[in-house]
Amino acid sequence: MRKLVIGIAALGLLGAACASSEQKAAGSEDVLRLGIFPNLTHAPGFVALEEGMFEDALPGVDVQVTYFNSGSDAGVAIQSGSIDATYIGPGPTAALYLQPESSVAVVSGVTSGGASFVVSKGSGITSPSDLPGRKIAVPGVGNTQDVALRTWLHEQGLKANDEGGDVSIAAVDNPELLGQFQAGHLDGAWEPEPWPSYLIAEGVAEPFVDEADLWPDGQFTTTVLLVNTTFMQAQPQLVDGLVEANVKAIQLIEDDPAKAKADTQAGLVKAGAPSLDQAVVDEAWRKLTFTYDPIAPSLAQGAANAFALGYLEQQPVDLSGLFRLDPLNEVLSQLQIPVIQVAA
Repeated sequence: MRKLVIGIAALGLLGAACASSEQKAAGSEDVLRLGIFPNLTHAPGFVALEEGMFEDALPGVDVQVTYFNSGSDAGVAIQSGSIDATYIGPGPTAALYLQPESSVAVVSGVTSGGASFVVSKGSGITSPSDLPGRKIAVPGVGNTQDVALRTWLHEQGLKANDEGGDVSIAAVDNPELLGQFQAGHLDGAWEPEPWPSYLIAEGVAEPFVDEADLWPDGQFTTTVLLVNTTFMQAQPQLVDGLVEANVKAIQLIEDDPAKAKADTQAGLVKAGAPSLDQAVVDEAWRKLTFTYDPIAPSLAQGAANAFALGYLEQQPVDLSGLFRLDPLNEVLSQLQIPVIQVAA
């Protein structure tokens, strides 16, 4: 069995070190330590940060941000209590929940869609049969896109080389993708937005598989808001404020997409991503749906796929306990928005 390997990303990518010993400990009522990745799929988090929504919902609370490249890295941090909450993909979320002595809970949905498989321009890859002997990038081993790629390969009768097949899969930090494509070191990448649209706009890649085509109605969760349950129990009011800010950010995205795009672009640059042309942001944005709904069925299916790949030791029979949506539903009720129900 290939167990999920999670480790903290290089400091050069993070852009901010994880909480140091001098910072206040988890559960401190005036600190919220939040993780986020340099992806458009995390746009509500960047909007909330740029608009001061966390501070508005949590007066007097110091929101300390740590940037991660993938959920594999953020998973270690939240499970250990180095951060209190994080925007994260469904793959690492399920893996964390199914670990013994799990200490995580999903408190809101964030984003649906916005992941795809692009191939190097001029690579000659036009069908799955062209993939043997090729090297494909994902953000991290065992992360959401890695599971999606491997599952799709199996459906095509292919396997990664570490599974006895002949397709090479490499974990590559997202900001390094362009250089790796330009140098001819990669033949493709399965990535969240904005990276597929960015690589296409830079002329080094072309579309191959849109993951939305693989899901019912094109709906699949790519980002949720996850909290450490020890933190949640110690500081429920901070979780309430966190969820409120996330909801308000999604509302702003719906009401003023131009402003939301500008906020997200500013946040991405702070997180270490390149400044994107507006056309790239617009193209990537149309592939995303920002939603409070964590789309539990797709998260459960992703967990089943991870189990089939050997990334999970425990079969994910019932993930309903992962979702703690009372704070979210209270906010939605106040705004007269239908609440979110998660069935077993």
